[in-house]
Amino acid sequence: MHYIIFDLEWNQPSSQAAAVMKPVYLTGEIIEIGAVKLNEDFQTVDELRLYITPKYYTKMHRKVASLTGIHDRDLAGRGKPFPEAFREFSDWCGEECCYMTWSMSDLPMLVENMQLHGIPTDKLPDCCDIQRIFLREIMRSTRRISLDHALEILGEKGDTAHDALNDARNTAIVCGRLDLETFLPEYVGAVFAFAPILKQYESPRAVLADGEITHFSCPWCGEPAVGEGWIPYGPDTYMTMASCPQGDEFFLYLEITQHAATDFRAKLLVYEMSDDLWEIYQDGIEAQKTRV
Repeated sequence: MHYIIFDLEWNQPSSQAAAVMKPVYLTGEIIEIGAVKLNEDFQTVDELRLYITPKYYTKMHRKVASLTGIHDRDLAGRGKPFPEAFREFSDWCGEECCYMTWSMSDLPMLVENMQLHGIPTDKLPDCCDIQRIFLREIMRSTRRISLDHALEILGEKGDTAHDALNDARNTAIVCGRLDLETFLPEYVGAVFAFAPILKQYESPRAVLADGEITHFSCPWCGEPAVGEGWIPYGPDTYMTMASCPQGDEFFLYLEITQHAATDFRAKLLVYEMSDDLWEIYQDGIEAQKTRV
């Protein structure tokens, strides 16, 4: 078993009109994958950096170029098509691995790009959000912070941010300060990505009212799983739980993106319910009560 800490950088469409709408609503096209591999003792054993030549958003967005330092000439000279880069990344990860990221934003983007290129998403590795471990076990808080801030709190100096490999390395530094052997059982779980949601909604309220999103077949028993009502998780993100007749429970993570004035799109990932996701959901329910 290896633990794969990965980070992504992605390009954005130059305008709403330039956005790809099928086979997925492409909010970002990955241009860099950076990853650090840890062994079973959570020691760094390898690193990987892959640049990807975008197929759709071929002109670097000015803000992305300024933030990442990646320009058109860089991608043209050393980038690979995403399917080739993903195969290399998957081979490098190995058959038995667990994904680790800082926050929950990178995995949905990876899934979105896999779906764009027709790469199966039915066998994703188990995953773990290092940010959640840091917040709950070190900060005793649920208020999310940046990776840079976490390093400052630990008194560590990391590499320059907004570089995929540097951010993966920085996350590895944080991992080195965590008792992962003790903490991981409460935080690691399976993740499932179903077919992309292609519906157009007139408002976020319409997305949240669509009961089809929270109804799916249980990945383990195949029986219908039904979700509860959505509650806020973060900016433009929502969460709920779902369960099947066999008692399997899931954490649903929903992102809503605005494409135009009355055109909103939804992106869903389904996580195996872990101890920490259950606590997050219960905290959300309590916070919802105070807002009513």
